[in-house]
Amino acid sequence: MSENTAENIFTEWKEKSEEIAHHFKNRDRKSAKKPMVYFFQQYLKTIYLVNGGQPNDLSNYKSDLKGFQHLPVNVIERLSFIEDQPDHYQSYIQLSALFSEWEKKSVILKKHGT
Repeated sequence: MSENTAENIFTEWKEKSEEIAHHFKNRDRKSAKKPMVYFFQQYLKTIYLVNGGQPNDLSNYKSDLKGFQHLPVNVIERLSFIEDQPDHYQSYIQLSALFSEWEKKSVILKKHGT
């Protein structure tokens, strides 16, 4: 898988995140949960891809991430919070922040070839 795939995930998040925000605005946590779980997994894939890993089995992401060199600050704790409560608005805020931070960092890493 290529870096381009991570870029596609960032683009997809930008296109669909407003829809998730709309569910939370309408206090429809049930409708927000499925896309939140999906984008949680998509986000994990970007971390694997940017670090040169293969995102085949995401169930062990916590131990896998410990071996990666490039990560957002406190990513395991932040992802654990989202994973435990994907239907909470605060999880959406956290996932939005992670996507934003990680996209910026991945662009820098790509420029420097790391």
